[in-house]
Amino acid sequence: MKYAWLFCQVVFADAWRPPSTTPKPPLAATTKTRKKMSHVIPEREAMDPRQRLEQMTSTFDNAVAEMWPDRWLRRESDRAKLGAALRFYVRLILVSFMIRWFVVEPRYIPSNSMVPTFQIGDQLAVEKVSTLVRVPKRNEVILFRPPPKALARLPSKKATQVYVKRVVGEAGDLVEIRDGIVFVNNRPQTSTVADAPKYTWGPHVVPPDCLFVLGDNRNRSFDSHVWGFLPVDHVIGHAILRYWPLDRFGLVEY
Repeated sequence: MKYAWLFCQVVFADAWRPPSTTPKPPLAATTKTRKKMSHVIPEREAMDPRQRLEQMTSTFDNAVAEMWPDRWLRRESDRAKLGAALRFYVRLILVSFMIRWFVVEPRYIPSNSMVPTFQIGDQLAVEKVSTLVRVPKRNEVILFRPPPKALARLPSKKATQVYVKRVVGEAGDLVEIRDGIVFVNNRPQTSTVADAPKYTWGPHVVPPDCLFVLGDNRNRSFDSHVWGFLPVDHVIGHAILRYWPLDRFGLVEY
C-alpha cells in the first residue's frame, strides 16, 4: 500500500501540485551522462510536501527518459516530455477505471424478460452512486446480482449474470398478483409497457431491506414471483440511459 500511494502521488502530481518556481534540471544528452547526472536535493527532513513531490516527480521523469532508447528520441526536449506524457495517460486510464467501477458502467440486455422496454442486445448505462445513499423506489429499473434462492434455481453458467428488473414493491408493501393484475397495498398497478401476468402470487408483505421485482415481460421473466424477495444489498445500480441501438437512444423512464 505504501508504494501504491507513492505511485499515485507521482502520477497525479500535476493535478494537485502548485506551479514550482525552482527550475527543473535538464536531462543529459546520452544515457551515460544521464546516469552521472546529479543535482542538489534538500535533506528529507527539511523538505516540505511540495518539494518532496517535486523530487519524486523529477526522479520518475528521469527514470523514464533513461529507459527510452536514444535512437528513438534524440531531441532532449522530446525526451524531457516522456515522464509527463506517461503520467498523463496513466491518470487518464485510472480515472476511466474509477468511473467504470464506482460511478457508471455499461451493461447489455441478455434476455427478453424486459420486453418491450428493452430488447435483447440493448446496451445501458448503469448509475451506481445513488444506491449508496438511498433504496431504489417503485417503478425504477435496477440491475442486481441474483440472490441465493435464485442461484439455487440457476445452472452454474448463469450464476454470475446480472439481472435487470423493475421495482414493484418496497419494504413494507403488501404485494399480490391475481386476475392478471398486480396489486400493491390493495391498489391495482397500471402499466403501459408490462403485459398482464397469467399467474397468481401472494399476498405477501415485502420484508425489511428487501424489494419485490418483476420483469416487464411478466410471463417470461425469472423474477421475484419465482424466487422471492430481493435483498437491497444485491442491487448494483439504476438503469439511466439506453445508448445502443442509436434509434432507441434515450433516458430510461420510470
